[in-house]
Amino acid sequence: MDRTFQVNGKKITQPAGIAHFLEHKMFDKQDYDVFELFNKTGARSNAYTSFTTTNYLFSTAESLKENLDILLDFVQIPYFTQEKVQREKGIIDQEINMYQNDLDNQAYFKIIANLYPDSALATDIAGTVKTVDQIQLADVQLAYNTFYRPENMSLFITGKVDPQLAMTWIVNNQKNKATPQPQVLQRENNFVENSQEHVEQFKMDVARPKVTIGLRGNDLVPTGRDGLKYEIAISIMFDLFFSENAVEYDKLYRDEIIDDSFSWEFENERSFHFAVLGCDTKKPADFIKQMHSIIRMIPNQIVNKTSEFILQKNELLGNYIEMMDSEEAISGQFDGFIGEPVTIYDEVAILNELTLADVTAIAKSFLSKATMQEVMIRAADND
Repeated sequence: MDRTFQVNGKKITQPAGIAHFLEHKMFDKQDYDVFELFNKTGARSNAYTSFTTTNYLFSTAESLKENLDILLDFVQIPYFTQEKVQREKGIIDQEINMYQNDLDNQAYFKIIANLYPDSALATDIAGTVKTVDQIQLADVQLAYNTFYRPENMSLFITGKVDPQLAMTWIVNNQKNKATPQPQVLQRENNFVENSQEHVEQFKMDVARPKVTIGLRGNDLVPTGRDGLKYEIAISIMFDLFFSENAVEYDKLYRDEIIDDSFSWEFENERSFHFAVLGCDTKKPADFIKQMHSIIRMIPNQIVNKTSEFILQKNELLGNYIEMMDSEEAISGQFDGFIGEPVTIYDEVAILNELTLADVTAIAKSFLSKATMQEVMIRAADND
């Protein structure tokens, strides 16, 4: 998201894909690869970049302190050279080209580009071959110095760990690291309005058409726990009408408008939120028509779904309980950047307090101002 920003009053615009590019380069040191260090301790490590955060992680059954030092050091001690930057471009180009043949990836980013035209969201997180080629050593250094700062980082540990002992390790690790100079950072994420709703069509090598519908939220989402309440409420709203238990879903399925490929997701991030619903279907026009019809009736019909609400709430609670058996799932639910840190246990507390009236009010807030777009991917020989 943060490709255009101001640092100490100076406006800067960086090439699309810079955050993802930087993620790759953090593992590449002067004479070793960070993955090698984790492998020596028996740990598994990975990283990924979303629209608003880059996440570095490891899991291990032993040598926690050693692995924690590896994590903190490699993220806080960069090594960039022009040669390494140039070499990385070819690797990322291959990754981008691979995504070009991924139907789900193409449908997802094309619908987001239509919901948020002329914005950072309109380009794949990895960028394009053209924008990646524009990235220079100075861009990587600037991105790192601007965003990889202690005040812009969260660290989350889950497992059989003594918190005080872990804090001692962290404090000792940080003692000898220089504190970055203070800066005034101003993010610039100004979204233009949607163009008029329309169905944009693309051709790919597919057996059946794939249709994706996007809903851009234009209402104001609160931060902190209230923002998490909003997110959970919207998720339940969609489940009430589009889960396999829903009457509406059952009818769509029996009419052969949707099948098991149907899915939906809701993204609630800093400065934007949207929903995406998609399906492979032999009846793409009917799918769009029926989705419109159901979405329009949600604000008036949701209040009547008392028993269904209880069922969906209990099912979601069961999902949370199941996630509590997984250290990875617990860590994955952590968010330290929405105004206050929240964990899976906060989500359970909020869910327990949530009422159908809450869901109804939040659903009306979202849908009353939401704008829609559609993307249809057809077979190359299907006119």
